[in-house]
Amino acid sequence: MFTLHHSPFSVASQKVRLALAEKQLEWNDRIVDLLGGEHLSETFRRLNARAEVPVLEHEGLVLTESWFICEYLDEAFPQVPLMPVAPADRYAARQWNHWIDRELHHASGVVTWAVLARPLLMQQSPGTVSGLLQAIPDESVRAWRRSVLEHGLDAPELKRCIDRYRAFFARMEAQLGDAHAWLAGPSCSLADLAALPYVMRAEHVGLGGLMSFEAHPNVRAWYMRMLTRPSMQPSFVRYLDPQLQEVMTSLVVAAQPKLEQLMRQAG
Repeated sequence: MFTLHHSPFSVASQKVRLALAEKQLEWNDRIVDLLGGEHLSETFRRLNARAEVPVLEHEGLVLTESWFICEYLDEAFPQVPLMPVAPADRYAARQWNHWIDRELHHASGVVTWAVLARPLLMQQSPGTVSGLLQAIPDESVRAWRRSVLEHGLDAPELKRCIDRYRAFFARMEAQLGDAHAWLAGPSCSLADLAALPYVMRAEHVGLGGLMSFEAHPNVRAWYMRMLTRPSMQPSFVRYLDPQLQEVMTSLVVAAQPKLEQLMRQAG
């Protein structure tokens, strides 16, 4: 049995849950409260010194970094393969994940913090928020989160992050080619599982307009096929909290006018 230390709203956690579910593997939940700073505690940092989710425990192993966890699962449990067979397609899958990690993960974090996390954190005392910031081990992460907390939707990082999302959808549309294609090879692979959480996040924070049906028909077709896969129920749907979803929806609605303005300016 696996023990997964994760957050329902972490895109990296979603990637690993999708891989586990696609392989029909069961896991025990250890939910980590990111807004409360649980990942910054000494207890959690004994599992991962970088203070990042997810962490997967399996037979005495402590596994970190979402892509490496997914590749471990694919090699350890090959009955439902998630990496393509052809070397060129395997290369493409790894390239997709590398590009997402390098170009998009930061952008997703900035937008998520600006739209969702900041309004919730601002309800806490300044001393508590300052303590959470100071505990972040990565100085660059600490800097952009401080900027977003100070400026909100006017944070200077936000426009560039929206541009990165726009480039992501353009790249996906070109790669997919038609309404029945996958990102790497002839079937759903780890490349698709790596991309899906970021596409969902764009929709959930109010950036869905960047992948319009008119300009991105293949992305939209791919997205609908991904959302209807059986793995969505155990990996994502069962973690939805209706009350929290209502709060998140209200935050996105409040942010939408500014986001629309930024989307018109970006590009």
